[in-house]
Amino acid sequence: MRLSVIIVNWNVRDLLRRCLQSLRADLQLPPDDYEIIVVDNASRDGSAAMLRAEFPDVRLIESAVNLGFGAGCNKAYRESKGAFVLLLNPDTEAIDHVVDALLAIMRERPRAGIVAPRLVNADRTFHKASGGALPTLANVAWHYLFIKNVLPAALGPAPLFLEDGARGLDAIGWVSGASMMLRREAIGPRIFDEAFFMFGEDMDVCDRVRRDGWEVLYAGELAIVHHHGRSFDQQPSLEVRACAHEGPRRVFAKRRGRASVFLYDLIVVAGYLARWGLYRLLSWLRPGKGYAKRADFCRGYVEAVRYSRRRAAAAG
Repeated sequence: MRLSVIIVNWNVRDLLRRCLQSLRADLQLPPDDYEIIVVDNASRDGSAAMLRAEFPDVRLIESAVNLGFGAGCNKAYRESKGAFVLLLNPDTEAIDHVVDALLAIMRERPRAGIVAPRLVNADRTFHKASGGALPTLANVAWHYLFIKNVLPAALGPAPLFLEDGARGLDAIGWVSGASMMLRREAIGPRIFDEAFFMFGEDMDVCDRVRRDGWEVLYAGELAIVHHHGRSFDQQPSLEVRACAHEGPRRVFAKRRGRASVFLYDLIVVAGYLARWGLYRLLSWLRPGKGYAKRADFCRGYVEAVRYSRRRAAAAG
């Protein structure tokens, strides 16, 4: 079998349906050349029932608990058969035969371990979460402390998040797990380190694959629609929301000392505190424009960072 498509779902039934419908319409591979595996992480919205009724050809793995993204992908990966594996978020839609084009790149580049397209919003505008450089103190400060808004990009480090939708095929530090094609030979027995519940695991696997001598490629000429954050927006707990900080931080911390990690946290907190103050002021000056919601998000992110540090200290 040439391709295994793995989707980890949590409570986004309608988006999952659209994702699968887009794959059916967009894929040009013969049906016996690929498989689709969906891991449902204990959804409460009828996702599993929808899959059984509308997509009987899709293999469904039901988990009694929310395994998270990384462990869910690993579970399906162990049971998959394809020489190539495509990870897709359930809130994505395939367009313009993107999957076949990614496979073509893999065949043409035998040292390509991972390749991913750019992510676009529903209106086809570029989404910065497509990829970027692995986190360093320099690019974290550049991103979070507004330095990129003051100085020209030519003076800055390789950006943590891509700043534009540049086209072409380029080697890059990391690409998004929302749409990521993997070569099984490069990945080995598991995809992700399951210490990552969600967020950062894509950075981590890209770093591992590059260190093993494989290419990590960003295919900017290809695109996939991503309705960003629909699952994460439903997460109520501070523990889960803290993953957005802890994941990239864990990647950063793997080869650095405590002082560097402290500075990393300090930069992120300073950036979000500044944003919180700015958005709170704007919410008073221009009510009804969405600034209050942005301010609340920033305050919540600061709380998540503090929670992460307390949890890390308790773990030793």
